[in-house]
Amino acid sequence: MTALILAVATAIAGCGGTAASTTTELESSEQSEKTVTAVEETTRVIVDQVGNEVELPQEINRIVIASAWPLASVYCLFDGSVEKLVGVDPAIISAAENSLLVKVAPEIVNVSSSFSQNGVINAEELLKLDPDVVFYATGVPEDYEICQQAGIPAVGFSLSVKDFNAVETINSWVELLGEVLNEDLGNEEFIQYGQEMETLVAGRLKEISEEDKPTNIFIHGYDASTVNVPGTKSWGDYWITASGGINAGAQAGSGTPTVGAEQIYEWNPDRIFIDNFNDALPEDIYENTLANFDWSTVNAVKEKQVIKTPLGMYRWYVTCSDSALMLLWMAKQNHPDLFEDIDMNQTVKDFYEKFYQVSLTDEEVEYIFTPKREAAGGI
Repeated sequence: MTALILAVATAIAGCGGTAASTTTELESSEQSEKTVTAVEETTRVIVDQVGNEVELPQEINRIVIASAWPLASVYCLFDGSVEKLVGVDPAIISAAENSLLVKVAPEIVNVSSSFSQNGVINAEELLKLDPDVVFYATGVPEDYEICQQAGIPAVGFSLSVKDFNAVETINSWVELLGEVLNEDLGNEEFIQYGQEMETLVAGRLKEISEEDKPTNIFIHGYDASTVNVPGTKSWGDYWITASGGINAGAQAGSGTPTVGAEQIYEWNPDRIFIDNFNDALPEDIYENTLANFDWSTVNAVKEKQVIKTPLGMYRWYVTCSDSALMLLWMAKQNHPDLFEDIDMNQTVKDFYEKFYQVSLTDEEVEYIFTPKREAAGGI
């Protein structure tokens, strides 16, 4: 009998142990699910413009802008301050100091730039900034790799996501920026303005024949014997074709080919635009001091149609928050008669008042359209 009682007791104890074990496993499983849910609630996933899935915290409070230099103008436009910017590439500060960005966001010149030297991110210095996210240009994949190794979320902004259509590109940046910041930026009016400007320019140019389109080139850089002229698949090509011109440089291929004097003489462009990524000014060409060329025989020089590209919140040659203005300005350069009724000075003042809440003086508007040599900088 005693043996029987012991056997039953042992069996009961065994059953009790199994039940307790099962209960513990269930509780552990439930706790794990709660932990996963909690993590999911504190993070989210977005897709950037290179197609990478990036896990971000729900709230972004510490931002670094690396190689996506023009993005600083867009960020300041919608955030209204630099409070959340803990790091920006030195090139952004240089551009800000020589543009009107410093008027809209003067504190940007005090943001740390020590994490980047000569365009290369120092992972150790970047980690000291403790960023929630890093913004980089998709054309600089090295930035992404460094951030990945450092365990820092990095969001790529593409400079050519819309085939170098700068207006549509900036609109796509604004939309992605709102998604990353997890905020409603109230950007509908800004996007609509750019779209309306595209419609206005295209509408006035639609009847222009190929014979009536002036030939253009952009000068992106130069040395003692050559110049860099944007061809196809470039911002220069977009600006020229969208504003009713013919890009002579397209004959040299895609990107930014290097050409000599004989090629310029053969193209004989009607207009020469000099962008803000080099320090050349129109007088350098008029005075024959650029690249040891004799520019005097070129049609654009004879007609005094050598023009420096404006610089507002950023260098207008690339996509930036002023891109809608650049499109209108280019169209007015190429077809002044069709856009004779448009006062660019007043248009710029109205734009800055509306979107930046900044009242520009006549002198500041003049500075936009006649940037100084020292405002040049690498892309």
